[in-house]
Amino acid sequence: MKKLILTVAAASLAGCASMQPTYQTESTFVIYDVQPVSVDRTRLLNAVLEAVQKHSSQVRVNRDIPPAVLPETPGRFELKDPFGGTKMGALLAAQAQNVRVPVCKDALMTLASDSTSMAQYGERTSFFVCVLPYKSGYQIDVYATFVKASGGMTPQALGSAAARSLIGDSSQFIPRAMNDLRLAAESVGGQVTVVDSYIPEAFKGAFVNQAGSANK
Repeated sequence: MKKLILTVAAASLAGCASMQPTYQTESTFVIYDVQPVSVDRTRLLNAVLEAVQKHSSQVRVNRDIPPAVLPETPGRFELKDPFGGTKMGALLAAQAQNVRVPVCKDALMTLASDSTSMAQYGERTSFFVCVLPYKSGYQIDVYATFVKASGGMTPQALGSAAARSLIGDSSQFIPRAMNDLRLAAESVGGQVTVVDSYIPEAFKGAFVNQAGSANK
């Protein structure tokens, strides 16, 4: 009898452990090259902005002047730790919190946006986009993160788990947003190719095929 009680208790603890709240962050990116350099700059920037606005609850935009001398090859976004080498950075690392932010040097335009439409289900999406000019064209860098909360026994958590089992989570719409940016550049006469990309299999959902969306 005692052995049976211990077995049941162990199983109960295992079940409870699986229901502990878990917060998972996934990152993805795609880099587009846009040719030719004669594409109207203002129309390109406006089209990119409109494409981002379609998928965001709010957008922060910064437009800058072109560099004095256009580089032969475009730059690329980098992930920087604003707390690197500080006590705050060490504290965040100890708590398994990786705080890195994307930055672009000499960008014509940068956009940072958040989509909180699925926040009630424990999901949040952020986008960072920059448009980089160079001698023969433009480059559009797109970096996105998706945060998902799972586990727990609240009605919201249980409802979210049930919905995800049927249609997946909202990360599947990230490739669609990326593809809309590609279409935006093409709409103003740009010839667009994928330079590089990383789209996790986890982002492949019921509505979007990520390989087709990124064209790679």
